[in-house]
Amino acid sequence: MLLEHAVQRIRAELYALSDASFPGLRTRHYRLLSMVPPGGERLSRMAATSGLTKQALAQALEPLQRGGYVEVVPDPTDGRARLVRLTERGRAVNETVRRHLADVEREWADRVGEERYAVARAVLADLVPRPAAAGTTVTVEE
Repeated sequence: MLLEHAVQRIRAELYALSDASFPGLRTRHYRLLSMVPPGGERLSRMAATSGLTKQALAQALEPLQRGGYVEVVPDPTDGRARLVRLTERGRAVNETVRRHLADVEREWADRVGEERYAVARAVLADLVPRPAAAGTTVTVEE
């Protein structure tokens, strides 16, 4: 229950950010945008990492494409593969989210002290599962 409260706080922060700066984006969209590295990522690799099927991932990316946050283009190194790339707008979202969440973390560290917060982060890092292996299922939810 304790972690759920922290997750709810972060979710509320992201919703407020969406309403103020990026109308229509939700938690699942931020997650997908954060998965795209600066040079782009193959759709198949993103699907394997996220645990989604390629079809489910393509469907989840559609609103991001329509909103101008990502583009899906042929991979220049393999015309059969598709590459997901962030647009300038998508990069702006990622940077804004990073800054916003860093502010939340700074607030939490100020409340409990830097040392205690560092320990909490280290424990959470140990508990977070590693990226999903191909074939496992991860749900993209709000």
